[in-house]
Amino acid sequence: MFLKLINRLFQALMTMIFVGLVSFLLFNFVGDPISNMVGQETSVEDRDALREKLGLNDPFLTQFARFGSNAVSGNFGISYALQRPVSTLIAERMPATLELVATSAVVAIVLGVLLGVYTGINRHSWISKTIMPLSLIGVSLPTFVIGILL
Repeated sequence: MFLKLINRLFQALMTMIFVGLVSFLLFNFVGDPISNMVGQETSVEDRDALREKLGLNDPFLTQFARFGSNAVSGNFGISYALQRPVSTLIAERMPATLELVATSAVVAIVLGVLLGVYTGINRHSWISKTIMPLSLIGVSLPTFVIGILL
């Protein structure tokens, strides 16, 4: 049992590293963050100095290793768009996020239990025959699609 837990933790860690690596790789190909941070009137020398200050001239693996070690310590850097620490932005938005999570979990549990019990008791009613396909659709669709539809 203990070995299975260690194996699962290792798999989770490898998955997180892989997803982080792919995300980091894709972010590097989206565009130049310096162009998003400064205006058009900024000189080439200022752009190069900012690129050097942020470590964007370093090799990809060096940048990823720095990002990973900073993320583990809770330092997520500065937002390119808002010029503020990302950890501050996360802390500001956390209460609203937790409120949405708690509310949606309560609604999902209450509706799921009530509709599940009703469907189990009244298996052949037209309401049960409507609930079953709708629940199948709800389980099958990705959550972001359901969020957009709702």
